[in-house]
Amino acid sequence: MISFPNANTKTMQRMIAKRIPKPRIVGLVVLVALWVMFALWQRAEHVHQCRLIHDTLSSQGDALSTAVSNSIQSHRWFSPFVRQQLPTTLDTLARSTNVLAIAVIAGGDAEQTYVSGDESLIAYQLPAGEHVVDDTLQLVREFEMQNDPPMPGGFSVPMEPAGTQSFRSVVVLDRTETMSQLYLEARSRILIFVLGTLLLVAIGAVWQFTVRLAQSEGRTRLLTAETRHLRELGQAAAGLAHETRNPLGLIRGWTQRLVDAGLPEADQQQQAEAVIEECDRVTARINQFLAFARQADLQIETLAIEDLVTELRTLLQSDLDAKGLVLETEGLQGQAIRADRDQLRQLLFNLLQNAIGFAPEHSTIRLSMQQSSNGAFRIEVADQGPGACEEIVDSLFEPYVTRRPGGTGLGLSIVRRIAVAHDWDVGYRPGDKLGSVFWIDGIRSASPLPIGDRFSSVNH
Repeated sequence: MISFPNANTKTMQRMIAKRIPKPRIVGLVVLVALWVMFALWQRAEHVHQCRLIHDTLSSQGDALSTAVSNSIQSHRWFSPFVRQQLPTTLDTLARSTNVLAIAVIAGGDAEQTYVSGDESLIAYQLPAGEHVVDDTLQLVREFEMQNDPPMPGGFSVPMEPAGTQSFRSVVVLDRTETMSQLYLEARSRILIFVLGTLLLVAIGAVWQFTVRLAQSEGRTRLLTAETRHLRELGQAAAGLAHETRNPLGLIRGWTQRLVDAGLPEADQQQQAEAVIEECDRVTARINQFLAFARQADLQIETLAIEDLVTELRTLLQSDLDAKGLVLETEGLQGQAIRADRDQLRQLLFNLLQNAIGFAPEHSTIRLSMQQSSNGAFRIEVADQGPGACEEIVDSLFEPYVTRRPGGTGLGLSIVRRIAVAHDWDVGYRPGDKLGSVFWIDGIRSASPLPIGDRFSSVNH
């Protein structure tokens, strides 16, 4: 078995592996970190915007509460005039946007309560501060004023006793618009988050595509270098084979002269004949290697497959007779295909020779052709031998892989090379009951398939 050196290939693979890291995990971690940071940022922005929206309504309530307290505290005392003007002031403030009701309670006396708007919405029992009640925001504020009434007619005794009087104001604001703004803000943040997530996913996809593209380019460079190396290696091997065949021919020629002239000893004569046989055997192996390595140009033509098989039958008849084999053909009559005649002849010769080598004595070898599902022709060569071992099924068409005694391991490799050159598919499968089936698919037709398969069998 011949093995080609692959030190350069392994060196290239190591270089590309170092040049192209495996950043998928790192890239995924970075994307997840960015996604988490983006989510936290959007949440913080949402909380901030909601606070601003709420503060806007709260500022309006503070302004109204301040206006109520200032309108009362601007007087010296809570006089009847102030009491008379206070409802008008409250009605004016209640006409502001989002205001549902305003109430002022003087001195904690329920009888001195002044209300404008929907009084049923006011929660009098709430402490001072901001309170959310159903769909309203109620701002409760407590303030005082210095009650300093004037003295009537210059008397030294005032009309009412001086002192400090406490007040309590309640402003009820509608939160409906605020809730709508909060809803719009939440929906906008969700949309931004979804779009940002999609953008990160797109960035990740582009990153993965870029990484895979770089890896593909690296593999392409490796395969290109490997192909160049193998092509140069094949050219060198072909040249070496040519150079080896020439001295072999010279050795065989001189040895043949010695045999023809006759040697003095019988064992010397036998050894010289053995040298000739070995030279012939090595020359045959070299010829097979050259046939495998040679990249001949295809000469595509229309040919009758039945005539070609008839020629091969005549060529292989002695091998068939030696084992008492029968070669049956099926579906060949009247069929014309497009192929290189010489190379197809070599392909079928190798398959039939392989079948003859493994077929048991007095068995049948069948060569059939039928139309496959893709409209092209399919040729199968089946024998009743032991079949291929599972250990070598995946490598049957590789060079120098064989289990046949005396085989070179190049016959099926040549079959695959010829099939690939014609853009055909080649493969192996076990027989229906026993044996092996080698098939060639994708053969282009030059004539329509006749109705029904025609069967011809010749026994020898």
